[in-house]
Amino acid sequence: MAKPTVLLEIIPLINRRNIMTQEMTVKKDLKCVFNMPTKISSEFDGDEEISHYLPPYAPVDVHPVDEYEACPTNWMHGSDMVSSYFVGVKEDHGMWIDFNECSYHTHDVAIVISIQGINPITGQKMVADKALRLEQYHKKCPIHNTNFKQDRYCEKCGFKWPGQNYLATTGTPEMKLWLDGFRTPDGKVRQYIFTEDKVRGVAAQLIGEERVFAVGIAYYLSKHKKPYTSERPKGRSMSGNFGGSPLICNLDGWNKYGDSGSPILGIGETLSSNSGDIVDNVDFNFFAGDSVEIGNSVGNISCNNIGATAGMTPKSTKGVGHIKASKSILRAQASVSPSMNVQPVTPVKKLEIGAGALIKQRVYDDPKMMSYWEEKPAGMIYINYCDEETKKKILDGGRRADKKDGFMKDIKVGG
Repeated sequence: MAKPTVLLEIIPLINRRNIMTQEMTVKKDLKCVFNMPTKISSEFDGDEEISHYLPPYAPVDVHPVDEYEACPTNWMHGSDMVSSYFVGVKEDHGMWIDFNECSYHTHDVAIVISIQGINPITGQKMVADKALRLEQYHKKCPIHNTNFKQDRYCEKCGFKWPGQNYLATTGTPEMKLWLDGFRTPDGKVRQYIFTEDKVRGVAAQLIGEERVFAVGIAYYLSKHKKPYTSERPKGRSMSGNFGGSPLICNLDGWNKYGDSGSPILGIGETLSSNSGDIVDNVDFNFFAGDSVEIGNSVGNISCNNIGATAGMTPKSTKGVGHIKASKSILRAQASVSPSMNVQPVTPVKKLEIGAGALIKQRVYDDPKMMSYWEEKPAGMIYINYCDEETKKKILDGGRRADKKDGFMKDIKVGG
């Protein structure tokens, strides 16, 4: 039986996700998106743990703390310099934060992250005087104050240190400004995973009761504007829904298969659907430029300036990989429906953030010196995470009632 082929109308729609509920921002132009994919399971080849490719897009709705009176009193509130959000999370799910919007800022941006009070790049405590502070490591180990050997190797630590404790637009390739987990010295990360097991929490093991149940982000700007501002990838997107079918887009004379032997992703004018490798009712959106790179293979796109990402659950996550299209790096993208009809409950769970399976992901060295950056952050974002029951209770408590007409509330208006 011939495989069914589905032709989709191409629509001029920019793929920007649900900005109103999924994008966090401070100072209007410093942004990020919180993603919560299903966790990756560790796999081994003999005694060696296998490194996986990137988890898919899985953005979730976030809510401003200031707008919900039922939020816990110990959560940080917003100000002119701080935005504070809350998000519901699930056990045995991963997390990654997308900072790519910062690439289009007028200034270069350095981003310091705290995961429950721990820097995920260095493992150092980020509370009190070291909270969300920008640091570089060139000559001495910050723990032992001894000189590094070659490649920032500390004999007492027994590993190579990163060049800094932050991500930066200056050193990170375009559209790779994200972090999926805790950095390991060999150019990989261990996936952030939510767990009820306290002994698996990284911060719980390193700093104990000093940990917090939140993610902190500080944005530092360069002292001077960039000589040019990068443009967002231009293109058109295709969107639609297949129930129970994978998406395969054909490259000119080339198809990419994952380790499972199942087609994973390609790009072309038509989309073919074959059942078996995708969860039911998954939405997808497409982007690209002139070529696509998956792993070490490159192919030309047969339909100009149209690319693709598909929200899928492949048999092996090892086969998904980094997907590079012109100026954009693509991930599989699946939609997440908001919760409805919530009921008030009492918070009962405290979820830790543990270090899960290995993921192929680098933290790129910043080529700039500390003098390149402002000494104080331009803005900060706090992400207060809680279990789904707690989130429902907060939402059920209602949202702040703002005066929609502002100063015109009590006067006659209208035509």
